[in-house]
Amino acid sequence: MYILAVIGVICSVLLLNVVTEEGFGDMLVYFDVISMLQLIVLIVPILASAGLVKDFNVALKLALGKKKAESMLQLKKAKEAIKLTGKVCLASGVMGICCGIIKIFYSYKGLGMASLLADSGVSMLTLFYSLIIYLLLLPIESKIEIKISEYMQE
Repeated sequence: MYILAVIGVICSVLLLNVVTEEGFGDMLVYFDVISMLQLIVLIVPILASAGLVKDFNVALKLALGKKKAESMLQLKKAKEAIKLTGKVCLASGVMGICCGIIKIFYSYKGLGMASLLADSGVSMLTLFYSLIIYLLLLPIESKIEIKISEYMQE
């Protein structure tokens, strides 16, 4: 059922793109490798410093039904890993916008409004990606919370 969340996110991006004048022609404006890397470069070390990389992997396996919970501690650590990842995603998205806007203001030397708007759009992609990741983490967190409740009932 997790695939429904992924399909929902993809459909919402496609739907928002259809209502623009260019239609599907401007889909490439949503892809920026540097913005994606910025998220990864922030998420992985922070999860590692908290000792939750393994627990994040366990959370994904638990949510996708590929693994059964071994203990309450495992479930709580998995939930904490997902919550931390969501918080880091949102913080890194805001940080990406701040860095992008600072760079735009610093390097803007009368290049024109079109250039300013294009650079502003690119700086917002980090937040866009972080929001997509956050949306995909919400059902995982809910599934783990349900598994915690079920484990407590046993």
